[in-house]
Amino acid sequence: MGDLKRELGFQDCWSDLSSGRSVRSPASGYFSTGKTDANEPGDDGMRDSAAGSAVQGRTGQASSAVPAISAADKARLARVVRGAPEVMVKVSKPAKMDKHGNPIQVNRQTEGVRVSAHLEYISRNGKIELETSQGDRLSGKSATTALFAEWMQNHDEDRANGLATDRTRITTSIVFSMPGNTNAGAVKDAVGALAEQEFGGRHDYVMALHTDTKHPHVHLTVRTVGHDGVKLNLRKADLQHLRDSFATKLRQRGIEAESTPRSARGVTRRGERTPVYKIRQRGEVVTVDKAKRREVRRDVADHGGKIPDQPWDGAIVARRNRVMNTYSAAAAVLAQSPDPEDRALARDVESFSRRLTDVITERAELARNVGSVRLDSRSVGREQGSSMDRDRDGGRDDVSSRSERGPSRER
Repeated sequence: MGDLKRELGFQDCWSDLSSGRSVRSPASGYFSTGKTDANEPGDDGMRDSAAGSAVQGRTGQASSAVPAISAADKARLARVVRGAPEVMVKVSKPAKMDKHGNPIQVNRQTEGVRVSAHLEYISRNGKIELETSQGDRLSGKSATTALFAEWMQNHDEDRANGLATDRTRITTSIVFSMPGNTNAGAVKDAVGALAEQEFGGRHDYVMALHTDTKHPHVHLTVRTVGHDGVKLNLRKADLQHLRDSFATKLRQRGIEAESTPRSARGVTRRGERTPVYKIRQRGEVVTVDKAKRREVRRDVADHGGKIPDQPWDGAIVARRNRVMNTYSAAAAVLAQSPDPEDRALARDVESFSRRLTDVITERAELARNVGSVRLDSRSVGREQGSSMDRDRDGGRDDVSSRSERGPSRER
């Protein structure tokens, strides 16, 4: 047993590409992620490992197994610590209110108006080419109108057959985006390959590449009711799967990309919601900011000048500590490798892990901005300047706070 090798697990840092979800029944409404492409050529030749036990330093349990890190996990570690661009995948939610502020009732008529407007938008009124799940390329407004008419006819047939109701969304819209310096053609090719893998033969879809914004992005619009009657219903795990698959497809096309969860990068707060982001970009006052400041002032006044802990604070801190422990364990394993590249990666991983302690919550930041506030260790991290202290003494402390705000997401 002394020479038994086992893989160091990274389940606390990123998801397992090899695990997927499958449809239970046509009535369940669950999305089937299909087959994984994690071990296709062009993606390090093997599956990302999320299985296995942590090393003895993490668990405190003795083990005779020699810890090892797979080639795929080494490659992913390198991408994470060296700042590979992160993919963005977002499901666009239909508006709940019209331009006059009235609630929109979901029915065939309002859905028809929404889908028609959406197809016009992603095709820029016929100026941008659309590509369908059958491989057809549609150009011009008349072609877009014909596609809309076909989908409405299919929707009516689904309603007649009991596969859809008046409240069934006709389409689900997904946006795939990358930073502005990314090759737009490769982004479109990657989304096309992903769409064929995930939806081909099961759902009709259409896609359009937009390059008229800061970030090249592809709109993928999928008919909600599949050919087998199963409705598309994307959940959080499905979105992470799509991010993983998108990043893999990009790497297979020579584009450096990653799809790690926020916590693996030291970010625990979500990006701004799209409406808030757009308001802020226009330079307008965001109403929710005023509400947050009022809440912080009230909490500080009610708790003697300190920011009170929230129920989720402990969970955030615990997860950050698990992430840091995993990275430090990986650095320890890599540091013992005879390969100089592994030892260089060990130094990068340890340096990256050290930076994860210096975190400040949004609430704590707001408290600082609204006045003189006493911040305890759970509000600002180990202490102010904690990462500098730790870098000087070479030690390693667990995190005792929440995270910084991540960058705004694609509109």
